[in-house]
Amino acid sequence: MFGVVLYLAAAGCAPLPQTTFSRVDGRAVDPKQLSTDQAMCQGEIKNNLSTGNQITIWGPTEDAIAVYTGCMAQHGYKVAK
Repeated sequence: MFGVVLYLAAAGCAPLPQTTFSRVDGRAVDPKQLSTDQAMCQGEIKNNLSTGNQITIWGPTEDAIAVYTGCMAQHGYKVAK
């Protein structure tokens, strides 16, 4: 049990790659709101862990990144090019 808790804690600390987001609707990005939305979406990754999906402790997997960018899309953002 302790190993699972340690695993989950370590996996939650794996940094996501730096990604720049823009608004889908073309409006300017509010830095405060972006920060709030990013924190919420990072929490989605942790929620995924608690439901049994695995994210490696050495860095985010493609699945973790997909969860994060999907969550950001639900909040009105897209990855800026």
